Amino acid sequence: MSKVEEVSLKPKTISDPEAAHDKKPRNNRCCCCLITTAIILLSLVVLSIILAFTVFKVKDPTTTLVSTTITGVSPRVDLPTLKVEMNITLDLKLSVHNPNRYSFKHGTGQSLVYYQNDQVAVADITAGNIGEKKSSGIDATVIVEADKFTSNTRGLISDVAAGTMRFDVYTRLPGRVTLLGFIKRHVVATSTCHLDIQISNLTVTSQVCKNKAKL
Repeated sequence: MSKVEEVSLKPKTISDPEAAHDKKPRNNRCCCCLITTAIILLSLVVLSIILAFTVFKVKDPTTTLVSTTITGVSPRVDLPTLKVEMNITLDLKLSVHNPNRYSFKHGTGQSLVYYQNDQVAVADITAGNIGEKKSSGIDATVIVEADKFTSNTRGLISDVAAGTMRFDVYTRLPGRVTLLGFIKRHVVATSTCHLDIQISNLTVTSQVCKNKAKL
């Protein structure tokens, strides 16, 4: 009687060396793609940060009072009534510098003249446009009249008698710069100037300016 060979019904596992060899390059390619994508994203982030602090960084323009010319009638005190008679005109020459890489389009601004915290005159500055990295001159004329000095007449009489008056000129010029044609950033050019005026000949004896105003 012949022996019946037992045949296993379980499928034999056949190793495929070529399939295993193909799987490793695919994994390597995926890793390379992920690393490349990460490097590109990181580079874009670094580039954006650099541009934000260089090309796209917006600075406020600066305003400087270049000179002041005074015309009119020298202030004097009417002794019987202790009233100050005065009518002087200040011709202000301003210079506005745009430090940005984009043009600065400004609206209507103002130069306000104060005497001992009283606003005694105001001049409107017309709207305009200043190119990138450029400066532009602006003229403003203000008329200072005695009837505007209301809260401190005694101090005014004292200064007129001493021969020197101090005025504070605050200038504010709001506007905006446009980046890449559609990104708009609002900026403001401001300045503060202190003027000491010799009454006898209507000349400025001292002029100190800063690029920050209290407006």
